[in-house]
Amino acid sequence: MQFVCVGRIIKPQGIKGEVKIMPSIDIPAIFNGKHPLFIEKRESKFKSATFRLGYAYVMFEEIPDRNTAEKYRNKLVYITKEEFESLAVDNYLIEDMIGTILYDENGELVGQIMGVTDYGFDDIIVIKEDGRLYEVPFKKDIFKVKDKQFTVIRKEYDGAKLEKES
Repeated sequence: MQFVCVGRIIKPQGIKGEVKIMPSIDIPAIFNGKHPLFIEKRESKFKSATFRLGYAYVMFEEIPDRNTAEKYRNKLVYITKEEFESLAVDNYLIEDMIGTILYDENGELVGQIMGVTDYGFDDIIVIKEDGRLYEVPFKKDIFKVKDKQFTVIRKEYDGAKLEKES
């Protein structure tokens, strides 16, 4: 079974065993109780959850009180890859993107995705073309994605060129 990390328990919240989770992806529906969650890749029984100010506050059956919750501090929370893919409409796993060959809308080869970096605001796609690497923001006005296939619709963006230099 493959897993996708969806967050990290950062601290206990209150005295009844609730934990505060820092999500690592922006799909709050993961914490709605309809999808099995795993703590350190062990399935955990879900009791309840709320989502406030960017954090998930979750109660698990195996965490009955604050002392037990303290033992879960900094533990990672996962969901199965199959569940993630059923929820992720506009979200893609980095490992699924790396190695993808990019074409433009005319079917001409643009390059290959070599990596993805995150500087905080947007993911930056690292593209290799003719032995050179280019960093391009992953934005809808540059890339079109349909059925997890990436197409380049604009070859220039604020100095990050994908076109060959003459």
